[in-house]
Amino acid sequence: MTSIPVSEILVGVYLGLLAGIFPAFIAFSIGFGFKYFTNVTVPGLGVVVLGAGLAGISGGLMGLMDPALAESWTGIVAVLVVLMACLWAHSQGDKLGTATPRKLTLKSLRESKLSTDLAERVDSYGQIRIRPIGDVHDVEGYPPLPDDVREEIYTGSWRFPADLPLAELEARLEERLLTDYELADVSVTIDRKGRAQIAAAPSAAGLSRRVPAGKRAVSIRTLLPTGIARGDIVTIALPDGEVTGPVVGAHTIGVEDSTEPPEDEESDEIPADLDAPTPTLKAPTTTGGEGRVTVAVPLDEARRVIATEFARITVHSRGKQREYEAIGVLKRDGNGFRKVTVGEGSALVGDTIGAARIRDNYGVAVLAIRRLSERIVAPRGVTELNAGDSLIVVGKRPRLEAFEEVAA
Repeated sequence: MTSIPVSEILVGVYLGLLAGIFPAFIAFSIGFGFKYFTNVTVPGLGVVVLGAGLAGISGGLMGLMDPALAESWTGIVAVLVVLMACLWAHSQGDKLGTATPRKLTLKSLRESKLSTDLAERVDSYGQIRIRPIGDVHDVEGYPPLPDDVREEIYTGSWRFPADLPLAELEARLEERLLTDYELADVSVTIDRKGRAQIAAAPSAAGLSRRVPAGKRAVSIRTLLPTGIARGDIVTIALPDGEVTGPVVGAHTIGVEDSTEPPEDEESDEIPADLDAPTPTLKAPTTTGGEGRVTVAVPLDEARRVIATEFARITVHSRGKQREYEAIGVLKRDGNGFRKVTVGEGSALVGDTIGAARIRDNYGVAVLAIRRLSERIVAPRGVTELNAGDSLIVVGKRPRLEAFEEVAA
């Protein structure tokens, strides 16, 4: 009975590993490179043959080539180890090439999420509170943030889904702060423990920012209902007829809280569109009683309002929030929303929405465009895209991520 030469087999394994390091590395590189750049899997047989040839070269350089080894257990085991190492390395390289994102950017590297140690802070709805840490800093180039606003932000907290990436959490909190506090600019950095470092700048515009182009803001004394706020549509009953317009400010006499900003906040900044006022969670309202209401109306109607000292007002019902119903339908279908900024070097710059075929090519739809001087809701296909445009898009999450890369 022939005994198994254990010592020769162990020597063969050692020599195979020694000679197979370089061929295995080459096999890994070939598998990864072809899969990542061409999405093609190189046949394993070809890689094994190449690995055997490279093993012979490296073995000869190391002085391992001995004719006596070819007919011994040592040589046979060494060859098998080299071939198996090359085949395994090739398969691992192919898997890594499949899993690696085709467009690896610094943003994708930041797609880390909150620490799993925070599981006890997640509520029954899968949300977690984000709280500020440290002082709320000012933004360079802007006036200092008012102390009351700074304190309110510092003591505040905001709920968001706990499974969102940090970059998405930061973007959502920035949008929330801009809306809630009517800020001119805000920057948020969130760590993996859910703590936010915030820098914010106050808006330099007051009442004039909310008056549309071609209209004038005029005030009249009236009996205010409880709860009137900016953006509400009211009708003023004048002696010579009615005037209808959106509320840009209201103040109950004798009450400090007001929807109207201080007079020193007036500016010549380009006004925002009041036809679709942005809802804000912190919009102040009136407490009812005698006061003054400021509305935005055309110039000829503004003269009629100024000529009247006191008039009744009627507040129009806003009806159902159809936009929220539409959002609910889209979300039930598995869609999400994202704000995407068009970068300077993007291929979309200068193209229209229709020419870029955004819906067909990227599987997303542009719901709105925000620019410095205007907001475009439901833009048409002839709308041209400019660098710096903020696009509100809807679509499946993978399509949103792919479109964000293209836009950036």
